[in-house]
Amino acid sequence: MVVLMSGPYLHSAVDLALAPVLLNLEQNLARLRDSQDLEYSLALELGDDNAFYHTAAERVRRVEAAATRNVDLHGWLVRVTPDMYGLVVEHGDYKVTLMFGKQLTEYLQRGMAVSPSAGARADGSSVLRNLVTDQRVRTSPRARSGRRCW
Repeated sequence: MVVLMSGPYLHSAVDLALAPVLLNLEQNLARLRDSQDLEYSLALELGDDNAFYHTAAERVRRVEAAATRNVDLHGWLVRVTPDMYGLVVEHGDYKVTLMFGKQLTEYLQRGMAVSPSAGARADGSSVLRNLVTDQRVRTSPRARSGRRCW
């Protein structure tokens, strides 16, 4: 039995790839949305530092890069909505919006407040430098024995 559907039909392999693209993008966004320290998560994901991003346009590119990291887009175009509340995923006549949530929206619009948990640390070091130091401490033999190795 054939059931006729009203509405637009999928026309190509690109159209069929929409579900995996959306799932992968949503997974990346959820990781950022649920983060206790968004700056740390972005720095870890992209290997960069908040000091590189001074304007809203630069922060938009940063979040787009984090959202699309390791995602095969199969020809779908991904961009931040003009109001900076979500990501638009589109191809041809199809368009889907994934919402950012409060934390990501505030970051895009206002940036990060400099605090000990974000961006520049209280001791003047950057998030990226702390990531490298933290990794060295965790992987050193003395760190595994429970002693700090400075």
